[in-house]
Amino acid sequence: MKLASMVTALLSSLAPSVFAEDANHNHIGIGITPVEYHYGMDVDVQKVLYRTDNSSKAGVVPVIVVYEDSNGEVRKLKHLEWGGRHLSS
Repeated sequence: MKLASMVTALLSSLAPSVFAEDANHNHIGIGITPVEYHYGMDVDVQKVLYRTDNSSKAGVVPVIVVYEDSNGEVRKLKHLEWGGRHLSS
């Protein structure tokens, strides 16, 4: 399985629990410059702290993920994904 697919699967599986807490965690990651994800990038995610809620957006939209790595450092990653809302015909 490609790394990008694994990262997407991991983040998507954690997304529902993060969406419920989205409003309470807007302060997480402030002051951390996001790193733009590129294909093949090695990402060390121990725990997801925040993820952009794109469930009501359509098309390709940016996502910010704030996470803790295996060393306990908080990092921020930016990538694109399809929003959760379907485009109408």
